[in-house]
Amino acid sequence: MPRILYIEDEPNNRMLVRRILMVEGIEVEEADNAVTGIEMAVSNPPDLILMDVSMPGMDGLTATGKIRE
Repeated sequence: MPRILYIEDEPNNRMLVRRILMVEGIEVEEADNAVTGIEMAVSNPPDLILMDVSMPGMDGLTATGKIRE
């Protein structure tokens, strides 16, 4: 089963995306901020990462760079 990490600070957006993906048989892991998302991505790399670009603290573009490091 494919596994996606969804990094999003808005709970309603996380719920909607999780529901859509789970119906398709995709395992969804969630992080509510960039720092947690980076830790999750590095410790257990998913098949795909979906990330909000505009988040408080650290934006998605910066987080993407840190994951790639």
